[in-house]
Amino acid sequence: MALLGHVVGGVVFGLTSRFYQLGILKRPMMQNPAGHVACMVAGAGAGYWWWQATVYMKGVLAEKEDELRLRRQLRQAHSEEQLQAALESPVESLPQLSS
Repeated sequence: MALLGHVVGGVVFGLTSRFYQLGILKRPMMQNPAGHVACMVAGAGAGYWWWQATVYMKGVLAEKEDELRLRRQLRQAHSEEQLQAALESPVESLPQLSS
């Protein structure tokens, strides 16, 4: 459904931009219907491209999120190992104070 929304949105944007262009030029709105079709096809192509980019970006973000979760888990495990080592030998792990 998202693909259809992106493509239809692109078509509507292309047609709207064509009407706006003809309005600026003060020409009849139905002049050269092939230009309307060309703008609609270009808009549909842009909508499809935007959908592909969105899907790609979501995939990249999901991979990055997984990588960050793994790093966080490894950092947490490393901290717990250090804490456990400090609890096993508390006197040796304390820094020596100089008088």
